[in-house]
Amino acid sequence: MRRAIQRKRKPSSSKPLPAEDLALAEQYQAAVTSRFPKGVLVKVQVRNQKGKAVLDFKGIPVNDVGMLVEVLKAQLALMSQARREQKAPVEA
Repeated sequence: MRRAIQRKRKPSSSKPLPAEDLALAEQYQAAVTSRFPKGVLVKVQVRNQKGKAVLDFKGIPVNDVGMLVEVLKAQLALMSQARREQKAPVEA
């Protein structure tokens, strides 16, 4: 019985998350948490789901969901721009 319980408690993936995924998740986390007022306890958590980084957003007031969407859009635009700049050929 103990072994069955231990098997159930083992994480679904022992694969570590890629560093670039963790860095990206931290960027989202910083962008979202910095945008909400101090009194609003918003949490952005990263978890490992079968080797993939998954973000969980918690504590978003219903009236502030639009703000969450705007923050995520702005963060996506910044990341997209950074990727374009990395791929752009360097002129000498």
